[in-house]
Amino acid sequence: MTATRANFLHKGTFHEAVAPVLALAQCFCVMPVLGIGSSSSGGLRFSRRSWRFWYSILYLCSTTVDLLFNIHKVAHSRLDVRSVEPIVFHVSMLIGSWHFLQLAHLWPGLMRHWAAVERRLPPYSCELERARPVRRIRLVAFLLLALSLSEWVIPRDILSVVYSNFCPSRRDPVESFLYGTSAHLFEVFPYSNWLGWLGKLQNVLLTFGWSYMDTFLMLLGMGLSEMLARLNRCLRLRVERPLAEDYWTWSRTLYRSIAELIREVDDAVSGIMLISFGSNLYFICLQLLKSINTMPSSVHAVYFYFSLLFLLSRASAVLLFVSAIDDQAREPLRLLRLIPATGYHPEVYRFAAELASDQVSLTGAKFFNVTRRLFLAMAGTVATYELVLIQFHEDKKTWNCSATGIVSK
Repeated sequence: MTATRANFLHKGTFHEAVAPVLALAQCFCVMPVLGIGSSSSGGLRFSRRSWRFWYSILYLCSTTVDLLFNIHKVAHSRLDVRSVEPIVFHVSMLIGSWHFLQLAHLWPGLMRHWAAVERRLPPYSCELERARPVRRIRLVAFLLLALSLSEWVIPRDILSVVYSNFCPSRRDPVESFLYGTSAHLFEVFPYSNWLGWLGKLQNVLLTFGWSYMDTFLMLLGMGLSEMLARLNRCLRLRVERPLAEDYWTWSRTLYRSIAELIREVDDAVSGIMLISFGSNLYFICLQLLKSINTMPSSVHAVYFYFSLLFLLSRASAVLLFVSAIDDQAREPLRLLRLIPATGYHPEVYRFAAELASDQVSLTGAKFFNVTRRLFLAMAGTVATYELVLIQFHEDKKTWNCSATGIVSK
């Protein structure tokens, strides 16, 4: 089949930009929406009769069962911060996956509303400008997911092999590796390779879900902030000369439409936002707790600090991309101050009053607004936690074989 010019043109819509990302997510049991490859949002639909839906339900069931095995393991071992970590991780992913399943039901209607607002925005000046947001969203998504895969799967497998040699649980190195990655299953069942690989598959699905949660929120932040940025670019070009009142009526109603879309998106994803920020903060603190202990080998140390740096970078990126919505929403008020005295109309005053009183941003289940100020608050929390850790140093036996509950056989 010969490619045509149309194959290389972009419509510049958010639906087009995130379609490949959603397709990848469905391979890992997330977002079971039909029609993601359609040319417009009108082709999207959600069906409980589709295999995608039941694939996601199966994943939720397997995560629940895996969580129960982890709870059983903790209940029959020494309770500490390290042993509770998999329970916190599983609960976070289980709740997050449930929210994504609910979001899949809302996604077709949400994308149609999004497309309706996009059609009202000022047009792009050229094809290159139209394609830039689509390429930027896809680049960020696949770069982050590729880094997450390299950070979670490949080095962790290497680290598990090193650890299985450092703390051998079985004589065969492959069996020792599988035993270490699925130890909670073998607390109940006798060892078998197929069960070990099944546990490893579940772990890969969970870790992808955690990375995808952050990636998805970044893409939403990029898409919504781009809408506001298009309006701001239009205002910036015209604001310093007198304009008819009709123009300010159009600008105000368009801004109100974008703000209403952001609130609708927030209603749909605020639970995911809370899980993302809460789990990231928890695991950052947990990694800092481990950082004050001696590592069993140089391989562990290199991977550990790379993992900590990547986690800090990813959490910061989520906050900055999502807080860009608030940044762009405040920009029109600054631009209105540049209007000449002869250009003021009652509609301008009304627009300025709405801008001054509105808080347009995504939230974490309505508990907090995601703005740049939140970055300083979270950084202060982490810094305080680290100071407390330095004063009350943890026992250095965290990395010992006995601390993991693994014993040689």
